[in-house]
Amino acid sequence: MRAGNLEAKPGEHTFGYLEGPRSRSGLAPDVPVHLFAGAEPGPTLLVQGAIHGAEVIGSIAILNFIKGLDPTTIRGNVIAVPVVNRVGFELGERGSSVDDKDISRLFPGKPNGSVSDQIAHLYFREVIEQADVMIDFHAGARTAYERYVLFSAEGDPDHPTDLELKRRKLVVAFGLDQAAFFPPNTFGANRAKEAIEEAGVVQITLEFGGGTGWFKNGEDNVADAERGIWNIMKSMRMIDGEFEADGPECTVYNACVVLWKPAVDGLFVRKRRFGERVAAGEVYATLVDPYSGETLADIPNTQDAIVIPSGQEWVTIGATSIGILGEIDRVENRRTADLYVSFDLEQGG
Repeated sequence: MRAGNLEAKPGEHTFGYLEGPRSRSGLAPDVPVHLFAGAEPGPTLLVQGAIHGAEVIGSIAILNFIKGLDPTTIRGNVIAVPVVNRVGFELGERGSSVDDKDISRLFPGKPNGSVSDQIAHLYFREVIEQADVMIDFHAGARTAYERYVLFSAEGDPDHPTDLELKRRKLVVAFGLDQAAFFPPNTFGANRAKEAIEEAGVVQITLEFGGGTGWFKNGEDNVADAERGIWNIMKSMRMIDGEFEADGPECTVYNACVVLWKPAVDGLFVRKRRFGERVAAGEVYATLVDPYSGETLADIPNTQDAIVIPSGQEWVTIGATSIGILGEIDRVENRRTADLYVSFDLEQGG
């Protein structure tokens, strides 16, 4: 298998950098890529972290994962990218200060655009398009805690496409007890996700850890993220073994409520717990002046719904979402569900 100037033959592991564009100052944010070419034919799995540079749970899990991955024992190929956005990672920021863009929103990229546009184009053509399945790790960074599998809403849930059926299985196979999708256009159109799916790649996004939860649950989150990668390989029949999970069920939410911070900054104090039902109009959280203790704003819920594990935990500044709530769409039972997916190896991703 190849990616840019990198090559791995069957049974080999190769590491190097996908050489990208240079900024005007000469900055070279080349992308670190691990190629694992399996000894036997099979599908291709892409696992990536830190496309938002400050969200690093997945990066650590991927580094742990590759230490235990022996290409001579797997069917198919693995592409592992612990850090996609090197500029954001090294500066501890979400996007890239080179051109103030978010690489994750730019696919399929532009060969003649800005630095981030060109990185997105190169990465899409050399890496993403090779994959059958893509696991994209995100997190709450420094100020939020999250723990669920996120995936795109289905066009027609009563008549899902083949890609959507595969994704349903992978969402449950990953092993978390909660998953969610946003109604279409919740955050506006996302051309990048559409481009990935049009390339035939089944994508799931992990919103995993961060914030104060990093210090309390960081080690457990990393372990569960790594566990999830192995589960996806089992689901794709790249390796054999039993699935491991939080429990026998996965609750899937329609994340129909996103609460936004008002136009004041302050200490965010959540009033409602994860899993709690909150009626419309009830106070979900308050913003408090961290010096005087004065309440700066109450943040009411906008629709009767259940709190999903996502939202701010610390001082909250700037325009940001501070809570996600939803309704249960379905509950998947891992004890009876078929969690295996198959791919046409001649077509690839």
